[in-house]
Amino acid sequence: EKKKGRLESLSLMEQLSPKEPEILGCAYIVPLTQVEYLGHYGMSRDDESEAIAMQVAMDYESNAGWRPQDVSANNEGYDIRSVSPVELKRYIEVKGRSGSDGSVMVSENEMNRLAQLGVAAWLYIITNCKSEPMLRRIQNPARALKFDLITKGVQYFLPMAEWKEKINASI
Repeated sequence: EKKKGRLESLSLMEQLSPKEPEILGCAYIVPLTQVEYLGHYGMSRDDESEAIAMQVAMDYESNAGWRPQDVSANNEGYDIRSVSPVELKRYIEVKGRSGSDGSVMVSENEMNRLAQLGVAAWLYIITNCKSEPMLRRIQNPARALKFDLITKGVQYFLPMAEWKEKINASI
C-alpha cells in the first residue's frame, strides 16, 4: 500500500505543468547619502579611509606570508579572504577610520558572517588612515567583542503631492 501511494504521488508529479512566475513586487535598494548615513549611524562613511584601510590590511597579510584576496565587492560579509602557506584561511572584515576614534559600524550581514566563521573570522580596524595608519586585529570578533545593537525604526514618507491638495480638508 505504501508503494501504491508513492507511485500515485510520482504520477501526479509527472502531470505538473510549469507556469510562468507571477511577480508580486519588487524593491529598489540604493545606498544612503552621506547626510542620511550620518543621521542614521552617527558617523559618516569615508571611502578614502576605507580604501587606505584595505591596502594596509592587504599589505599586512602579504608581509606575513599569506595570500590575500579582496572580495569586498562580492558582499560575502567580509572584505578579504586570505590563505596561509599551509592553506589556513582568514576571513577578514576591514574597517577604516580617518582619526583616532576606532568606533566602527558592522552591518547585520557582516555580523552574521563573522559569527558563522568563528575562529577563522577576523576584524581589522585601522585608525588614523589619513596620517599614520595603525592596524589592530581581533580574532573571532563576534565572540570576543560586545557589540551594541542599533536599530532604526520604520519611517513613513509623505510626498508633497499627497498633502498639498488636502490642506484644511476634513475627513
